Amino acid sequence: MKNTTVRYLCLGVMLLGLPMFSCSDYFEPSQDLIQEREEHYNSFDKVRRATVGVYAGFQNLVEPMVVMGGLRADLMTTTRNLDADLREIESLKVSKGNPYASPRPFYDVILNCNDALANMEKSLDDPRMTERQYAAFEAEFKTVRAWTYFQLAQMYKEVPVITGAVNGFFPGYEPERYDFPKMVNWLIEEMIWANEQPILEWTTKDDSGKEILQPWRKVFINRNAFLGELFLTIGEYREASSLFRKCIIDDGGGDENEEHKCNLESGVSNWENHWKRVNDGDSRLEHISTIPFDRTKNQTHDLLRLFSNSSIYDYLLKPSTLAVNIWESQRPAESIFPDGDRYRGEDVSYSVFDIDTVVSKYGARDAVFAIYRAADVHLLLAEAENRMSNTDIALGILNSKLNDSPLTDGIRGRVRLKHVTMDALKERYSGIDNEVELVEQALIEERALELAFEGRRWNDLVRFAYRAGKPEWLAKRVASKFRGKDPMKASELEAKLLNVSEWRLHMPELDILEKESSN
Repeated sequence: MKNTTVRYLCLGVMLLGLPMFSCSDYFEPSQDLIQEREEHYNSFDKVRRATVGVYAGFQNLVEPMVVMGGLRADLMTTTRNLDADLREIESLKVSKGNPYASPRPFYDVILNCNDALANMEKSLDDPRMTERQYAAFEAEFKTVRAWTYFQLAQMYKEVPVITGAVNGFFPGYEPERYDFPKMVNWLIEEMIWANEQPILEWTTKDDSGKEILQPWRKVFINRNAFLGELFLTIGEYREASSLFRKCIIDDGGGDENEEHKCNLESGVSNWENHWKRVNDGDSRLEHISTIPFDRTKNQTHDLLRLFSNSSIYDYLLKPSTLAVNIWESQRPAESIFPDGDRYRGEDVSYSVFDIDTVVSKYGARDAVFAIYRAADVHLLLAEAENRMSNTDIALGILNSKLNDSPLTDGIRGRVRLKHVTMDALKERYSGIDNEVELVEQALIEERALELAFEGRRWNDLVRFAYRAGKPEWLAKRVASKFRGKDPMKASELEAKLLNVSEWRLHMPELDILEKESSN
């Protein structure tokens, strides 16, 4: 009897022809991959292929992450083309069956990880599966599972936690449900262990037969960045800062290497290529952990259907007026740099076609999607430093440099924007006296400028508002995108968001276990 989890894994392996790789028969698996469960993990190669299958499942997460992470927040809104499911999400009134809010694709990834973790011990009979390799595989599956659970925990009030293989469940099994604090604490425990394990390093043969290392680290979730984000979430800022620095400096090849460093070279020439390629040219310097697509292997996402106003697409989502205004306010004539913010904003983050404002970051159906990239991790580091009252360090990262690395030019420095000063912040936010809070305002706005439409915004707003104990700040911010066009809706949404319990959704009833075990 075949198992559907195995079917998902094998399908994922066959689809994942990652565009940054070359000379690899590895991505052309033979038909004997479809096999009985007891044979699926009994060798090094089969566990390795299962890892590829798990990461292939990430491609199905991009659309819900972009929609759920953007449409509930302030920078994205619906268009004149009515879509009931998207209007529900924007109004925070999600009904059962809304496809954008379904946990199903996330649990597909989780259950595949569980299946591998429960069965991969069989591979120890293969002499190529050393203890070090085994630990690296185990850590990778646990990292993927933890990251996926973290995405669910940011969407839903309570998340059913399943850690066993499907064939180990008994009739009537009900998994325990974790709220957000319990989930994050558990994930930290999981990731502390995983982060102490070896990183997977795979080799393949080039055209001449020479063994070469495959650059999988651009696909694998960066453990330092993820664990740092978890610590940041619970207010353990020193640990978070240390991990973000490791991601930037150590994982980026050392302080003399340009990768992960947010330097001028990583953005000046072809900024838009960050969403077209992963392991080539400037984009190699920016990407840390990425979900790639390749249309030549029928790997595409649905973001163009949602965002493009071309006649062949639906044009259902667009940048809010607030988002456009934020970018336009960052292009001062007195800029200390020569050519202003032409690496973000109009014609890069968004474009105007005819009368329509269009999200343009994803200009192709196989545009890559960043889980972590250099600018994001730098801003997370600045956030951690600021919360430790190191406001000068935070502003330095924002403006011009990270002291640990001579190759870092700062988030604003590399896109040639005027530096943010404490005096300017005090003038702009006259009602705030605390310097940490002032810098926090600058950081949340910079994350809007840099990371709009990348699935981060809603979680950013929740994190900042919850930490400050100011639900009214989040409520006003989100409602502001409706004030001009629909004041009644703005008022209704603001009132709803004053209630912290409305910030996450009720998860729909799960039929995952029944479907997975039915075969």
